Amino acid sequence: MKIEIAKEDASVLVGAVTSIAGVVADLKFDNSFTSALTAVGVIVTALASYWKSRSAARSAKESEKAAHASADSVAKIAAKASTDNTSKTVLVQTVTAERATWRAEMREHTSALVMLLHASARSEDVAWTEVDRLRTGIRLRLNPAGRGPATKTPDKHALDRVVHMVLDELATAGSNGAALHGGIADTLELSMAPVLKGEWEVSKDEAVTGELKVS
Repeated sequence: MKIEIAKEDASVLVGAVTSIAGVVADLKFDNSFTSALTAVGVIVTALASYWKSRSAARSAKESEKAAHASADSVAKIAAKASTDNTSKTVLVQTVTAERATWRAEMREHTSALVMLLHASARSEDVAWTEVDRLRTGIRLRLNPAGRGPATKTPDKHALDRVVHMVLDELATAGSNGAALHGGIADTLELSMAPVLKGEWEVSKDEAVTGELKVS
């Protein structure tokens, strides 16, 4: 068995060996029973001191290793948390930018469609293919769950549902429903405003809390 001697208890080992050597030397001149017992006591005490020192040194070394392991664990956890926070921030910023793009495109499509419908109501020539393109563009940017009758209460897609209904009315009126186009345009404008405002409020909340809102 290989026994490693730490620097911390080397002096104790030397002392123990010296004490044992001294006792053995004394026994050469005095081998009485009392001297023998004394020698045994000295040897046992010296060895006990040595092993006690080794045990203390081992415990200190193990404690140091545990402290290092704990520090490494804390560092890894902190690094992971930092990475997660960075990824989360990037995700929120990306979604916020997408929401801004969505609002800008929705405003553009709505204003262009409202303008064409008012022009049609004034009996001006309107390219109906452009009306269809804008109507479809708006519908595709709405939540599809808002189309048709509500199936749950409360209705989470009530604002989208109103716009879907206006677009359905426009599709039904078609190019020949010029008399209805002005009213449809006004209703579309009014119903789109709260949709855009709602998306803006969601973006503000996400920017403040750092948490994405799932609709």
